[in-house]
Amino acid sequence: MVSAAFKNRTRDEIIAAVQESIRKKQEWIKQSDEEFKRIREERKRLAV
Repeated sequence: MVSAAFKNRTRDEIIAAVQESIRKKQEWIKQSDEEFKRIREERKRLAV
């Protein structure tokens, strides 16, 4: 079964799409890590 994301695309387009997906995932991970860090710092401050 071929995913709709890969159907009728050239090899270079597929590679670019996968790289963009990885970049977005890394950006999401970075943002979520920053958010968790902010929440932990806020909880520490409130616990004191």
